Amino acid sequence: MKLPFFFVIKIKTDHEFDCLYCGEKMVPERSKSFTWGYVIGFLSFVLPAQILRYLNQDFVVVFLVALLFGLVSVFFVASYVYTTTHLIKSN
Repeated sequence: MKLPFFFVIKIKTDHEFDCLYCGEKMVPERSKSFTWGYVIGFLSFVLPAQILRYLNQDFVVVFLVALLFGLVSVFFVASYVYTTTHLIKSN
């Protein structure tokens, strides 16, 4: 069964936890760290903001556009981590 989205995002490599459905000990077979998702989100926020500020746009417009870019990129990274994390029973 699929585990909830926010539960899977918090899983760390070599971290053992109890399954929500069966109660067995589970570990990620191969998990991707979500930490680099924050880096991608930060860069996708800062780069558009700097470009728009260079073009003399209003601060509010710059912030809203940069925030949209940042949130969309973090969403895509989180979706990728969720779909590629595989769990196995612990020994």
